[in-house]
Amino acid sequence: MDPNCNLFDYHERDVRITTVEGEIFDGFCTCDSDEFNLVERGWGEDSLEIDHWVFYRNQIREVRYSKPDDIPLWMGSPLHRMHLQPEPYRQIEEGTKIYEIRLYDEKRRKVNLGDVIRFENTADDDDVLFARVEELRVFDSFEELYRTLPLRECGYTAETVATASPKDMERYFSPEEQQRYGVVGIRIAVL
Repeated sequence: MDPNCNLFDYHERDVRITTVEGEIFDGFCTCDSDEFNLVERGWGEDSLEIDHWVFYRNQIREVRYSKPDDIPLWMGSPLHRMHLQPEPYRQIEEGTKIYEIRLYDEKRRKVNLGDVIRFENTADDDDVLFARVEELRVFDSFEELYRTLPLRECGYTAETVATASPKDMERYFSPEEQQRYGVVGIRIAVL
């Protein structure tokens, strides 16, 4: 990547990042400065972030603005990528978690009924599953979502549902992000 490239030109834009290993990531990105990364992450290099995946400048081969036709297709349906921790990934695979709950940010606003989501296990990038979007339920807050959706279908178990709280989502999404974008429950069916 050109060392003179200003990564802040891509802040809050839809981009396609190609890593030095040749992996391609599409999505809405934010940019963090080298100073921020040094304090928050212990690494003093500017970065771009897509869906909580951080790419430092030295990991990026190329970055460019995405075009609407950059959304890939899978068996004729638009394909979206989302990363999951091992436990929610297993729950979706087993069919006990049928709602994926996220911010309703720019990336999720591109998801439509009938689209396909490629879920990737964060413990193993080769461990993937595909699911079709069956329903989109948009809410102003996780508090409203938690009052409306069946939490056992959102990833809580018989043991954890009694202590389920909308505050649980703050470890992933700040209250400011939730207020800015709203939230969505994406009902899926594994293919």
